[in-house]
Amino acid sequence: MIYRRLFLLILLIWLTITLNSILAQRMEAYMTKIECPNHFPELIKNLSCHLNPSSQHSGSSEYSAEFVLTKDVTNVKGIYVFSLKRGSIITNYTAMEIDYCQALASLQSHFLLKMIADELRRVANFPLQCPFKMNKRYYVNNFSINSKLIPSYAPELNFISDCNIFVNNRKALTLIIHGRVVRRRSGR
Repeated sequence: MIYRRLFLLILLIWLTITLNSILAQRMEAYMTKIECPNHFPELIKNLSCHLNPSSQHSGSSEYSAEFVLTKDVTNVKGIYVFSLKRGSIITNYTAMEIDYCQALASLQSHFLLKMIADELRRVANFPLQCPFKMNKRYYVNNFSINSKLIPSYAPELNFISDCNIFVNNRKALTLIIHGRVVRRRSGR
C-alpha cells in the first residue's frame, strides 16, 4: 500500500514537471525563402524582396520588399492562401479573396490577417485607404512574424504564404514566403 502511494506520488510529480516543461516551451517561426515575381512590369517598377540574413537561425525572422507604381491604383484584389505542411501533407489553413481597398481599414477582423496587418503597419508605409499613389516608393522594412502569438502546443511544421495580387483584374505580382514553425531551443 505504501509503495503504491509512493509510486503514485512520484508519477504525479513526474507528470507535473513534464507538463510544465512542455507548456513552458515557446514556438518560433522563421522564413526560409521569398519570391516576388512581377507580372505587370508596365505598372510595377523597382519591385524587390529579400529575406534579411540571420546569424542565429538557418532561416530568417524578417523580410523586406519595395515597389513603385507608374499610376494611381484603386482596384486592387488578391487571393491569399496560407498552407501548412507537415511531412508530405499540405493543408490550406486559410484561403480567401481580398479586396485590398476595402480591407485596408478592416484587417483586424481575422486573427491571421490581424497579426500580419499589425506588423505591416509598424514596418511599412502602405496607405490606410486607396488609392495607392503613383511614383511613391512603397516599402516593407524588416517584417517579422510575432512568434508570441503561436500557441506553445502548436506542432512543428512548414508553411507557405502565397499572395497573388491583381490590379484591374490583371495579375500584377505574387508574394510567396516559405517558412517553418519550430520549438524554441533551450537557452534562448
